[in-house]
Amino acid sequence: MEKALPYWVEENPLLIGILNFILDRRDSQLERATETRISFRLDLRAGSKRLQEVLEPLRDPVQDEQVLWNELQHFAREYQCFTVKPNPKRRPGIAEWQGAQLIFRDSSEDQLRLWLNRPSPIVRKSSWSSILEPYADRFENPAAFPLSGLELQPGFKSVEEIVSCWASIGKELIFSKKISWRQLAARCFKGDSKYLELHSRRSLVRSLYPELSRKIQERQLLLHVYLPARFEQVIFIENQDTFISLAELQPAHTVLVYSEGYRGGAERIRNQDMIRFSSFNVASEDNRRQFIEWWCEKNSLVLPIFFWGDLDYEGMRIAAALRKSFSELRCWRPGYDLLLNSLCTGRAHTPASAEKAGQKPIQMIGCQYADSTLIPAITERTCFVDQEAAAIDALASTLA
Repeated sequence: MEKALPYWVEENPLLIGILNFILDRRDSQLERATETRISFRLDLRAGSKRLQEVLEPLRDPVQDEQVLWNELQHFAREYQCFTVKPNPKRRPGIAEWQGAQLIFRDSSEDQLRLWLNRPSPIVRKSSWSSILEPYADRFENPAAFPLSGLELQPGFKSVEEIVSCWASIGKELIFSKKISWRQLAARCFKGDSKYLELHSRRSLVRSLYPELSRKIQERQLLLHVYLPARFEQVIFIENQDTFISLAELQPAHTVLVYSEGYRGGAERIRNQDMIRFSSFNVASEDNRRQFIEWWCEKNSLVLPIFFWGDLDYEGMRIAAALRKSFSELRCWRPGYDLLLNSLCTGRAHTPASAEKAGQKPIQMIGCQYADSTLIPAITERTCFVDQEAAAIDALASTLA
């Protein structure tokens, strides 16, 4: 049996949630001494509260639901822990995953327990109760912990130490007016600000502290912007060096936004409470106000909007994600034409040579130029070109 869970499974919140959900169901059966087939449907309108929490990534605008679904199907084919049956009643226009049925293969239980480090609850139950008892009154809802308890994790000396960290969350929330997830994690989990990044851990915080957890604020997005006195178009720039070089040209009528590879959805990036802008140049308050109102769709200003990033599949996925927020966004032809010329003249790198072998092909993003020219070019040549390869001086005359 393979001891290590494939790394990309850990990064897929839907898949890792489903695997843990399957073992939750099996553990519950073992405690009742009744084992039956485990199956369920991917349906956002039905099922238990726990299943709805597992399926939450499919609602999350930050996640790409098609990527989550594709990886789930690949995992099912490759590791055969469960089978996936399409929904026979799915109507045209409905996502392929909606209503699909997952059926767990009982023979995979030992492998799944090894991957997730979750022994049978029969072994763990008695020791978990004795560990939790001294801390139980420090949680609003201690019953939210898994019936079989928590597992020892790297970096902790014992399960007792982990429980004490979870128990410290309550005190931190009581004395905080507001706090971010990363601040809470760093203060309660041995200085590790990213400990609560996993969707399953945040869900557990909310379940253990249903009232106090309302004080936790989602992390705001910080975008850097070059804002001229008058603006006629907006260009998202993927990479920092290119953004700075273009901003130093001081285009008279073009707003430049450094997106840092952001791939979220409209509900987050265009929500005024979730976004903050840092200005590269000195801009008047009126300019900032007008731009932010346009960004948050609070005025009637219409601006052409473009994206320019690396000429690779990841760059195309960023553009596709931004189109969920800015439906008229197109790939910026002057910049991409320079990268396309490098690609066509042999000045490009293979995915393997630049540690991009894990990038997954994308067929289309909804931009005519990208779909008809850019994506076919990198698909045919199986090579990429990074944005920084472009000579910035060649773009000076094309910026408004």
